[in-house]
This record gives sequence, structure tokens and C-alpha cells, in this order.
Amino acid sequence: MNILSRVKKIPGGLLIVPMLLAAVINTVFPSFFQIGDPTTALFTSKGTMVLIGMILLISGTQLNLSQLLVTLKRAGVLCISRIFISCLFGWAFVHFFGISGVGGVSAVAFIAVLTSCNPGLYLALMNTYGDDVDRAAFGILNLIAVPVIPVMILNSASGVGIDYLSVLATLVPFLIGILLGNLDSNIQKMFAPGTLILLPFLGTSFGSNIDLRIAFQSSLSGLLVTVLFLLICMLPLIGIDRAMLRRPGYAAAATCSVAGLSMVVPSMAAGFNPAYAPYVDTAIAQIAFAVILTSVTVPYIVKRLAGTTVTEASASINH
Repeated sequence: MNILSRVKKIPGGLLIVPMLLAAVINTVFPSFFQIGDPTTALFTSKGTMVLIGMILLISGTQLNLSQLLVTLKRAGVLCISRIFISCLFGWAFVHFFGISGVGGVSAVAFIAVLTSCNPGLYLALMNTYGDDVDRAAFGILNLIAVPVIPVMILNSASGVGIDYLSVLATLVPFLIGILLGNLDSNIQKMFAPGTLILLPFLGTSFGSNIDLRIAFQSSLSGLLVTVLFLLICMLPLIGIDRAMLRRPGYAAAATCSVAGLSMVVPSMAAGFNPAYAPYVDTAIAQIAFAVILTSVTVPYIVKRLAGTTVTEASASINH
């Protein structure tokens, strides 16, 4: 009964499967996870930020600073473009629609999805379709994948301003990880499997707060926010990759997958600004929908872009 291999075959399965199982339990038996510590601390949002802090530290240990200069031109352009697009459209969304949003999509859900990046899926795709520089960009992508970026955009867009102490508190575990991983490669090796170990616990903590009835009601709005994300973010990035970097665009497309880590953004945003609190549950459900949908569609898009490149190269040789 090889459960692990079956779960791993599902895109993002280590996080998504425990999340869905916990959501089912929470929907049918809403008090199950509230029986007391350590169960409540381990499997609910009570321990979410501890898990996030650990994942940030572990991710930091995997960032090799010696790769930065080599990959800065290629990955740096994509990352800066991604942040610019997120800020521009995030501020515009709040300006025109307010924090309540439009079509059932709140500002916290829209910006959390818009800024999301799944470096793990990117690396998996680049191991198949990319080159060494593409794979080295994984480290830089981790810098823009932290939840602090959407929280900063949300706070600045809603006029709350940026709580720099909170920003620093979010970045400290990541920076400590970078320091430790680059001081001693053995530390980097020791923490290498850490994220995979913690993902199921993080998925469970997310799922224990999801009511599937709300998620079902949010399916259309979840589809809407995913489509907006692909149109607003992926298409311009592919264009930038082709026009500025003279690349085929598959690496840009691979950066446009919503990460399960983004499901922590609504709770973080509500912690900084209580005005977001009424939208947390629905936003988490919409983000979960976007995680699943982009995990399926993005690999297909990347495969098509990479396949087109191979075809064009073969055609030019034949001619």
C-alpha cells in the first residue's frame, strides 16, 4: 500500500491531499480539531505561523548565494517584472473595487493569487525542460515567494501603510536560513528534505479551517481569480521573456503557478488589518482552488512552450 508515491503523483499532493482530508473532517466534524493541545496546536491555524517560520528558514538554507550573479539577469528580470505587475494591478484592484472586490473575489484573494509563485513546481518543470541557469533561478524565486510581499501590497493599497517590524519578523527566519546554509553546506544538506516533511502538516493546518460548503460556493469565483491571474500575470511575463531575454517563455510560464503557501496570506493580512477578517475563509477556499487548477494547467502550458521551441529549432536546422 504505497500511499506516499500515489500522493506525490498529484501536483502539490503533499500539501493538497492533507488539506482536502482535513477540510472534509472540519466540514463534517467541525469540533474534531478543537479537542485540545497538542492536537489543536499541531493540526489547526494555532500552529500555522510556526510551520511557516520553519519553512521560511529551511527554504533560506537552500538558497546558494554563489548562483545569484549567474542567474540575476535572466531570473532577475522575471522577478522584478512579476513584482511590478503585482503592485500595479493590486493597487488598481483596491482603488476601483475596494477590499471587498468584485465577482466574489476580495482584494486579499486577488493579491494573494497574483503575487503567488511555486518555486517547487518551477524547479520540477525546469528539471525536465530547462537548462542549468533556469534551474539556478529557483533560489531567486524563493525571495519573491514569501507571503510578506502580498501583505505589503495589501497594506499599502488600503492605506494602512507597511508595518516594517512585521515585515522584518517574517524575513528573519528566511535570512537566518540563508546565512546558515551558505556558511556550512552540511547544514544545507541536512535541511534539504525539511520542506517536504512540513508540507503535509501545513496542508492540514490550512484544511482544518476550510469549510467545503464555502469552498463549493466559491468555485466560480475561484475559477475567476485563476483566469485573471493567468491573463494578468502569465501572458505579460511570457512576452517579457521573449522580447527582453530572447527566451522561449517556458521559464516565465513556470513561475506562474499558485503555491499552497499563499493560503496563509489572508490570515496574515487580517492579523495586520482586521478589515480583511470577513474575507479570510472564502479567500482561502479560492486560493486552494487556484493552487489545484494552476498545478494542472501550468505544466501543460510549459510543455507546449518548450515543445514549440524544439520544433522550431529542428525546422531551422532542416532548412
